Amino acid sequence: MIIFIDSSVLGQLCNPNSTDDLTRLDNWFERSLIRCTVVSSMVCDYEVRRGLLLTKKQGLIASGIPILDDLHQLIDFLPVDRIVWNLAADIWSTARVSGQPTAGDRNLDADMIICATWQDLATRYPGQEVVIATTNVRHLSRFTNAVKWEDISI
Repeated sequence: MIIFIDSSVLGQLCNPNSTDDLTRLDNWFERSLIRCTVVSSMVCDYEVRRGLLLTKKQGLIASGIPILDDLHQLIDFLPVDRIVWNLAADIWSTARVSGQPTAGDRNLDADMIICATWQDLATRYPGQEVVIATTNVRHLSRFTNAVKWEDISI
């Protein structure tokens, strides 16, 4: 199984606080690293990092940045290449034609880039289950196999 960590889960993994939910996520992530191939995307890094940097520039502590940097040693962050951009544009237009946009028409819509990355992975690894671990099933599941992280059995 290939598990694609989306921005919502990546952001939680970068949270330095200790709560029961975050501990469960950390334990699930550790099991995933042992039993699966785990990846994310540079667009997810961008979404999480910009939030952490904004927090820091507002004078608050952004201790999640080193955690995000350390995650690059554990999982691959896939680049957004031409194939993914083209797929994302196609998915974006399909969503609009079907009346189900996930963001405003002028937004870049990172969800569509995440969906395109998933489609590219699924095409490159036929026969391999590729699943997006998320907290945002509604937008992503229209075009991908997206599941709440806690519902992915490892």
